[in-house]
Order: sequence, then structure tokens, then C-alpha cells
Amino acid sequence: MGILKKDKPPENLDTIIGSKTVFEGVLLSNESICIEGTVKGKVECKGNIVVGQGGKVKADIIAENAFIGGQVNGNIKVKKKLEITSSGKVKGDIETASLIIGEGVVFEGSCHMTGGAKSAVSTAPAESQNKVPHTAKVENVPVNPQVREVRS
Repeated sequence: MGILKKDKPPENLDTIIGSKTVFEGVLLSNESICIEGTVKGKVECKGNIVVGQGGKVKADIIAENAFIGGQVNGNIKVKKKLEITSSGKVKGDIETASLIIGEGVVFEGSCHMTGGAKSAVSTAPAESQNKVPHTAKVENVPVNPQVREVRS
């Protein structure tokens, strides 16, 4: 099973899309999903999503964590950690709190890093998502810093 050969499978693995399986539509799960075949549409789960080396996903992905070793053409939104291994290819925008990208990864898109305590789901209107956030104010900065000469 591709990516799972060296790693142990995620806990609560509920669904496996085999290497010769093609799924089209909306795939929803309360547990983890492993994709070794082809999925087109939308994938959403409350657990982890693993896209194995042979996996091909032409869909948006929403999950707690995602581990990509195959190909994903679509946006990826995860609450915690997104890992793209060296065999992974991602064409789409990603949103995550933590990102690990292996050497040799192909990634075409933009990345938005969320805070660890924040929700990965944005409720802002699409037109305001591209605006630069307000920067923090720096206070108590000395206007004329004093330099002292120290003699020994």
C-alpha cells in the first residue's frame, strides 16, 4: 500500500480506496481515509487523509491532518498538519497550521498558514481573503538609542 509500507496506518482507518478503484463524488468520513486509487470530486473527513504514492486525487480535501505521497489537483485545507512526501505532487492552494515538504516535491499554488489554535476554516468573504492583515504596533521603541563606550 504505497505510503503506508514504512509508516504504520493512521488510527481509526475507516476507508481505503484501492489502487484499481475509481471514485467520483463526495467522500465523507468521520474517521481516516487512505487513497491509493483515483478520487474525483470532494474529500472531507474528521480524521486523517493519506494519499499513497499511486493515489490520484482531483478534488478539494478537508481533514484534520493530511499526508500526501501521490498526486492532488485541488485545494487542501487541514486543521493541524500537512505533510507532502518526496513523491508528492500538489497543484492547488493549501491551508494548514503546520507544513512539512519533502525534497523533490512538486507544489504549484499558494500556502496560507493558520495559527495552531485557530480554526482552519475561513469564514471571510472571498474578496477580502487576499487583503494583507493589519500589522501589529511596536511600542516603546527608543527614538535615539544611547551608545556607551566600555573601557577595560
